[in-house]
Amino acid sequence: MTVFTRVLMLLTPLVLTGCFSDTPQTPEPSGQMPQVTVTEIQPWQQPASKVLPGVVRPGKRAVLSTRVAGTLISVNVEPGDTVEAGDLLAETDAREVNAGIAAARANISAAESAVQQARQDHQRLQRLYEEDLIARVRAEQAQVQLDQLKAKRQQAQSDLEARQSTLSYARITAPFAGQIAETLVDAGSFVGPGTALLVLEAREHLRVDVPVSSQLAASLTPGQLMSVMTESKNPLPAHLTGVIPALENKGTGQRLRLSLQDTQHELAPGQVVSVLVPDGHRQEQSRQNNWVGLPEEALIRRGQLTGALVVKKTEGSFAVHLTWVTTVNPPGNNTHLIPVTEGLAAGDRVVLNPSAELQDGQSVTIALTGSENGGQ
Repeated sequence: MTVFTRVLMLLTPLVLTGCFSDTPQTPEPSGQMPQVTVTEIQPWQQPASKVLPGVVRPGKRAVLSTRVAGTLISVNVEPGDTVEAGDLLAETDAREVNAGIAAARANISAAESAVQQARQDHQRLQRLYEEDLIARVRAEQAQVQLDQLKAKRQQAQSDLEARQSTLSYARITAPFAGQIAETLVDAGSFVGPGTALLVLEAREHLRVDVPVSSQLAASLTPGQLMSVMTESKNPLPAHLTGVIPALENKGTGQRLRLSLQDTQHELAPGQVVSVLVPDGHRQEQSRQNNWVGLPEEALIRRGQLTGALVVKKTEGSFAVHLTWVTTVNPPGNNTHLIPVTEGLAAGDRVVLNPSAELQDGQSVTIALTGSENGGQ
């Protein structure tokens, strides 16, 4: 046996042991590329918007006061209380008014007695005149006296009604259902006619006042839909009810009056909100500058930058490329598209719901959305 043969026999068991070892081996990459869903960018067709500040106001607001001078003897509500129409809110001391009512009733009673006596006198004198026992002038004077006393009785009744009406003003009741926003005077204070006591607001429906330029206000129409942005980033639909000119025609200081219903109670009167107001001038810019609409599902945010993954075909394969874009505020009509002014062009294909694992320049296979087909 040669030396070579002996060495070969010693190495053979080691080679076989390595081939059948139980130690797992690292698999080779499969070479499969991730599949992405893409959509084709279309020209921007929606109106553009401006973000403007607005102030929330209650749908109804009443500052309640009294016509009676006196001491405020009770305030039955606190700020934040909910009341129904007709509920007693406060009451002033009405003893003086009650005394006047008692005097008016006494005057009515006296006037009624005088009328009854005058009527009897007139009837007696009328019979005597018919029997030619007295002159006609005596009967006529009795009729005049009766008429005068009837007028005094009517005056006393009117005085009673006026005092009773004044008494109702001593009781301040809610003119509509709503929420007490503020109590301005405490019980025990002396108040006079016109003194503001309470502020009542109806918040089922709210309104928003938005200052705008005369040019922008002229481009809007009543009933137009807008969006009010809340702290929860949940836009609330609002409709334009009118434009309130603050200065001369064609001047600045116009205000939009919007109405909305806040069923989730996210807003409160006095709160400052952002309102998306359609801008016709920007719409014209979008046509001239070839704006496009980017689906929200394709938008990528990294710090202050926004972008999208654009799919491009090179040498028979597809790859994604991160492209930074410039956007403007979307319109307030619940569209899922975001207007892009720079970075994309109509016909570009972008990835929807891009995975965080996708890298710039990575090869992919694509699946089209909608009616798109072919072109792969």
